[in-house]
Amino acid sequence: MKLFARYFFLFAFLSVSTSILQAANPAEAKTIGRTVREMPELSNFLQLLEKTGIGSTLSESTSSSYTVFAPTDAAFRKLPKGTVETLLDPRNDDRLEEVFGFHVKEISEVPIFIEKYSILRMTTRQFVSVNYKKRTIGEARFNGEVIPCSNGVIYLIDTVLTPTTDALFQRLQKDGRFTIFTKAITASRQGKLFQNMHGLYTTFAPTDEAFKKLPAKTLESLFLPENDERLEDIIKHHITEQVYAYGKSSGDRRSLGVSDVTPFSAFGQQLNYKTHGKNATIDGAKIIETDIPCANGIIHVIDDVILPAEKSLLELIKNQKRFSTLTRLLQETGLDLPLASSRTTYTIFAPVNEAWEKEPYKTIIKNHDTTGAEDLYGVLARHVIVGKHVSENPKPYNKLRTIHGAPIYLTQDEGKSKISGIRIIESDTEAFNGLVNAIGSVIKDPMELPEKDITTVDAILFVQKTLKESSDLYNKGDYEASWRNYIRRGNEFLTKYSKFISSSQSNKIRGVIFDDQPVAQLAAEAWKSRNAFRDLLRELEQREDRIVDSYLMQLPERARFGR
Repeated sequence: MKLFARYFFLFAFLSVSTSILQAANPAEAKTIGRTVREMPELSNFLQLLEKTGIGSTLSESTSSSYTVFAPTDAAFRKLPKGTVETLLDPRNDDRLEEVFGFHVKEISEVPIFIEKYSILRMTTRQFVSVNYKKRTIGEARFNGEVIPCSNGVIYLIDTVLTPTTDALFQRLQKDGRFTIFTKAITASRQGKLFQNMHGLYTTFAPTDEAFKKLPAKTLESLFLPENDERLEDIIKHHITEQVYAYGKSSGDRRSLGVSDVTPFSAFGQQLNYKTHGKNATIDGAKIIETDIPCANGIIHVIDDVILPAEKSLLELIKNQKRFSTLTRLLQETGLDLPLASSRTTYTIFAPVNEAWEKEPYKTIIKNHDTTGAEDLYGVLARHVIVGKHVSENPKPYNKLRTIHGAPIYLTQDEGKSKISGIRIIESDTEAFNGLVNAIGSVIKDPMELPEKDITTVDAILFVQKTLKESSDLYNKGDYEASWRNYIRRGNEFLTKYSKFISSSQSNKIRGVIFDDQPVAQLAAEAWKSRNAFRDLLRELEQREDRIVDSYLMQLPERARFGR
């Protein structure tokens, strides 16, 4: 019943909004501002609204939509006496605009959207945390009904929201859990980075307990003058430009864990995000508190210090017993030399020892003294890719090229990453010159199973199968699975068959196959994808018809029409 009620509200809200937005006279529309005027319990909020620039927009405009979190008069009574009068003083106009704007979000967000978010960005460009299921936003609680208006929606709240003026550094200082981290920021001369108000950042902040996990001598040595550069590198590796929310973030697809989204630290190395059941980690450190808003970004609290990678790919592989066979084979074929170098970055799909015990690889290894190292090189080369290719949160379908030019395929389905059909056991262990992924089998040589010569008919059959699969999922009510199947198959289509379609059609498919992390309306997302694939199918069928017609024109004895 709750779900029905939410969707009934959404339907009613959208219906009312649409009909009013189309009113002949906008002055007749029941806007947010006019609705507030009709509510006696919002008299204090109304005073602020009437004195602000955006308040005028909320009252008169129906061309844009907004979400307003309106504190009741009871909420204002919690403030120190005279606060409202102070805000209304003309000398405090800037502060009034900031406080009021912190209660307004561009774009109308109904409850089925709000309950998916962990942070919201308000019109002041500042962030506020939200947990609609627990009925909280910032320090306030949602209070009473949700009120649809012609240009948005109003939520009643029981506390006035206070925009934070603290940058990341000041927020860390005031918290009390990060005394060593803030000392290290100051010692490394990176305070300006954490206080920069001209950009937005995400900080992964280790607690004092996290620093104390380091050996005592190591911790002390970080603050010695001779280790200034090392400390600077470590601190830079805990902050990244842009905001990467732990949960959903309205209007921004850069949440942690979204496919093909990988944050890079200010040090220049990527920060590898992984989930393990209910736990999430960043570069192996457990994230224990998330999405703390600051004036210039957000903070995630972590329980370990994350160190920039210092070892080479070869050193990472050598240091693990499960790769002892691989280490020996790399040395015997000469591939160990480039993997130790910093000139080029690589991604290694590293088979564990057990994988090499299977045939035909066991025999190849046994006989390589007589056959030479060429056979071994051919096997090993199919596991080495130039460049860094993230395996934990990749696009659903990726065609990669090995160092000898053969294609291998990195795929992800239901959160599980595979390389050419082989499950990746452990992903994205970082070296200064690349990434290591542990796998349980040796990748088969694509030359053993050559790629088929593909035709327009193959492309048509692929799209037809995609439409059938996704339609079946949609008809079962699994809208997200339907939509994600279109994403996965769309990436695969562009990899295999893009030469058969126009650039405009290719762009249309690209427009529906990226993970824009919608928080609701997954049925609509699936339909949008379905329509794009239907148009794709029509273009391919027309292309095939032209090919057949051209063929028939060359055969005068055959009927040309009425096929």
